Amino acid sequence: MNGTYPQLEIEIRSERCNHCINAPCVRCCPTGASHFAEGGIVLVEHNKCIGCGACMASCPYDARYPHPDGYVDKCTFCIHRIKIGLAPACAAVCPTKCIYFGDLDDPNSDVSVVLKKRKSKTLIPEAGTKPQLYFLI
Repeated sequence: MNGTYPQLEIEIRSERCNHCINAPCVRCCPTGASHFAEGGIVLVEHNKCIGCGACMASCPYDARYPHPDGYVDKCTFCIHRIKIGLAPACAAVCPTKCIYFGDLDDPNSDVSVVLKKRKSKTLIPEAGTKPQLYFLI
């Protein structure tokens, strides 16, 4: 919350992996478990992850967490759904239809169209990670 009563502002958003172009979690992973999938989605290969936490420490968005099975996990944008042409679950079930997903390189994708029409921001741009998650303002 920002401001002083009665001029207060609040921002409600979901916290998740920002699937950065310059992802420190990928750079610092000693085993290569953190990697870029086709299309730029940042993933973790659970069988390669040793659970060291380097990726957790390097992520400025606090988007990773230790899985009970001993590896570090994160949002995958439901890549299993994307591969068969479906939207990520968060976008598919959002009751207010405020989550858009698509190919930012495709000027006709839903997300590209919305970003052209609306103001948006990324989180912590000064970190230099080039996040690919945009928040409409």
